[in-house]
Amino acid sequence: MFRNSRYTRFIISNFIDDCHTNYFSFIFLLCFIIYFSTTAHFSFAIEIPQGVFSMTSASNILANPIITGVGIRKSWLNIEETEGNYNWTSLENQLAEAALFPDKKVIFRVVAGGKNTPSWLISRVPIFSFIDDNPYHYSTYGQTVNVPVFWDPLFLEKKKALTMEAGKKFASHPSIAIIGVSCANTNSDDWNMRGKTKEEKDQWLALGYTAEKLINACKELIDATMTAFPTKLVTMGMAHVPMDSNSKGIDYVPNQVVNYALTTYPERFIVQKNGLSASTPDPISTSELDRWQIIYDNKPRVGGQMMWNVTSDSTCRMNNRIAPCDIKKVLKDSITIGAHYGMQYQEIYTADILNPDLADIISYAVDILIVPSAPTGLVVQ
Repeated sequence: MFRNSRYTRFIISNFIDDCHTNYFSFIFLLCFIIYFSTTAHFSFAIEIPQGVFSMTSASNILANPIITGVGIRKSWLNIEETEGNYNWTSLENQLAEAALFPDKKVIFRVVAGGKNTPSWLISRVPIFSFIDDNPYHYSTYGQTVNVPVFWDPLFLEKKKALTMEAGKKFASHPSIAIIGVSCANTNSDDWNMRGKTKEEKDQWLALGYTAEKLINACKELIDATMTAFPTKLVTMGMAHVPMDSNSKGIDYVPNQVVNYALTTYPERFIVQKNGLSASTPDPISTSELDRWQIIYDNKPRVGGQMMWNVTSDSTCRMNNRIAPCDIKKVLKDSITIGAHYGMQYQEIYTADILNPDLADIISYAVDILIVPSAPTGLVVQ
C-alpha cells in the first residue's frame, strides 16, 4: 500500500522517464500497470476543506474572503413533486451564484427522507408517526409528523434513484466539495431517530426495527452517494439510536455505519455531528464524551455543525437554554470545543456570520480551524 508518499511518486516518476529510453523498463512498467489494475484500488486522496462554512448561501457570504464556503440544499419534496419528474432549478441557481466565487466550496445536500419525503411516496410506504415536541421546529411543532420507515425497500429504491439523478446533474460541478447523505433523518438531514417514549419504541418494533436493517439501509445510501458523486467527499451527520438503549447500546448502529464507511471509502468519507454548542462535552476537560465519542474517535476526518444560531435567540439554546447568555462567549466556546474534537470545518448559521457584533468570533473560528495540511497524492490499496 502506497499512501501519500512523495518518495514513492518520485520513484515512479523517474521510472517512467527511464521507460522512454529503456525497452526492458517499459515492459516491466506495463506488467506493473496490468497487475495493479486487476488487484488494487487506485484513488486520489481528497483534501477536506478547512474553516468556516455558512449554513446557507448568500452573495455577501460568498464575497467574504475568510469564509471557506456555503451550504446549498433543497428538499426532496420540492425537487420531485411528481414521481420521476425532477426540478433542479433552485439548486442550479444557487450553484451558479457560488460559481462566481471560484475559491468558495459548497456542501451540497438534497434533503431526502423524514418529513421531506414527497407525498406520492409517503402514501406507498410504511410510516412512523409522532407528535413533534421540539419548539424550534417552527413548521411542525405540536403537530403529527409522518416519516417513512428508513429501511423500507421501496423507500430506499426511490431515495437512491433521486441520488443517482442528482449525481448525473451535479457530480462534475467544480464548486461542490462535499455531498451530504442522510439515513435516519426525521426533520431535516440530521440523524434523528425518535424513541423518547415506550410508545415510540414499541411503534418502531411493530414496524420491524432491527439494528441490522438500519445499518444496511445506511450502507446502501452511502454506497449510492459515493457512486453518484465519484470525485466528491461525502459526509453524514451521526447520532444515537434510542431503540438500542437496553441491548447493543445507543451508539452501536452509528459506529457500525462509520466503521463501514471509513473502511470502504477511507479517503472520501467525513464523520459529522450536527448539534455543536457550548454545552457539548469538551474532550480537553472530560473523558465522558457520551454521544460525541464517535467524533473524537474518528478525528481528523470529522466536521461539525452548530445546533442553532446565537443571534436573536433569547432562549439561549446554544447555552443549554440557560438565559441570559453572552452570545459572543457562547459561540466562541462552541467553536473551541469543536476544534478540540479535531473538526476540519464547522457549519455556522448565516445569521451569526452576518452579525457584525460577532465578526471577531468568526475570525477566531477561521484562525483556529485552518491549519497547514499534509500533502495529498496517489493512494494505492
